[in-house]
Amino acid sequence: MTASVSPASVEEGRGAFGPPMAGMVPLFTVLGVLTLAAWNFYLTAVGFFALWFPGYQWPFVASMTYQAMNVIGTSAMVKIGQRVPFRPAYVFSLTLQMIMILVLPMLAFWSPEKVDGEDITPSTWGFAFALTCCAVMGLAESCFTSLICGLAGSMGDPKLMGAIMAGQGIVGVVCPVLMLSLKFLSGDPMQWKYQVVFGFFGFCAALQLLGLFLVRFVPASHQDTRQPEANMVDVIRSFTGSFTVDSARLLHTPRNVKEVLKDVMPQLVNVSMIFVVTFVVFPGVAASWAPQLEFFTSKGKLGQDWYTTLVVGIFQIFDVVGRSTPQALQKMGVTPSRLSIPVWIRCLFIPAFMLLQRHPNSLPAPWQDYLSFLTMALFAASNGWCSTLAMIYGPQQVQHPDEQHRAGVIMELGLIIGIFAGSVLALLTQFGV
Repeated sequence: MTASVSPASVEEGRGAFGPPMAGMVPLFTVLGVLTLAAWNFYLTAVGFFALWFPGYQWPFVASMTYQAMNVIGTSAMVKIGQRVPFRPAYVFSLTLQMIMILVLPMLAFWSPEKVDGEDITPSTWGFAFALTCCAVMGLAESCFTSLICGLAGSMGDPKLMGAIMAGQGIVGVVCPVLMLSLKFLSGDPMQWKYQVVFGFFGFCAALQLLGLFLVRFVPASHQDTRQPEANMVDVIRSFTGSFTVDSARLLHTPRNVKEVLKDVMPQLVNVSMIFVVTFVVFPGVAASWAPQLEFFTSKGKLGQDWYTTLVVGIFQIFDVVGRSTPQALQKMGVTPSRLSIPVWIRCLFIPAFMLLQRHPNSLPAPWQDYLSFLTMALFAASNGWCSTLAMIYGPQQVQHPDEQHRAGVIMELGLIIGIFAGSVLALLTQFGV
């Protein structure tokens, strides 16, 4: 007598749920936007916070605090993420991010001890509370992003992880465009007016409210719907015909984190290395490039600001292009085992960016500007291509939805570690400048 097995459970045991429900790719693109919305909105306005918290090295201290808490939170989610109820955690983490992103500009505007024109004396308590908001936001983002990446990994369709990566790139374009638009509409693009700041962060809060509404359309995660693992009594009864048990429960014995980590390690190294290289030179080194085109040089400091904005804009646009077209590398024969080749080739961008910074007139004007723009475009597109493929390939190295969920969270942890390590190592590129 054989066990009674349902066809759906066989697919579950393989880690493939078939084609996603209609609308899943657009939905996961929006979820991808939400995973990095708080970080990108904060990062775009980092100059505002540096202005209102002078003397505290805000850009470095706050960003490192944010990323450190993100690493801690994601590390915890690797271990306990499968036991966290999906929808309550989704709602709580997104709501917490929304509150923090609104409290931060309030503290900046209303906590200083003295404001006399551009002479600002920040309060210690205001800075401490603002830094705490960054830490809480980092933890909340780590929870939310781990939930979404784990869900995408466990659903068995690589397009969903690709959609998340595309969404993360899209929000990186939206933020600077929105900020510049609000500044020009305010009549004075050089000032941080109340309506600009609260309009900007209010838009982020509106996106997060949209995310709270969309929770009803997010498919239930595997850990929320799975049945208990079969025990020996279930197995014996299934073979006597007196009890029906899913094949997934019979065939799968949950593996620990170390075993899953071993399988996904090559892709974990890939995604970490991609973002180490990216953040070693971007935005820090690229923001120090000097323009040659007369349009920029004739405007002095303002021209330098516009040139830096253009360089960052090229990155944001081509990063989205890369994230949206990972099949370009696949058509070149880049398989999971070969992905490390373009990943390590990207290391050449580090000396290239440093040379463009330290020797701004190596080529006659305006050819070095054109070379800089081309280099940035290739740098950004390769970041999008390689990172998306690594995030897609990672969960594919294991087969059961439980393990794919954990693999998705592990890959997100690798991404964050790469960003954090790259941001720290970026300081080394400025020796001797």
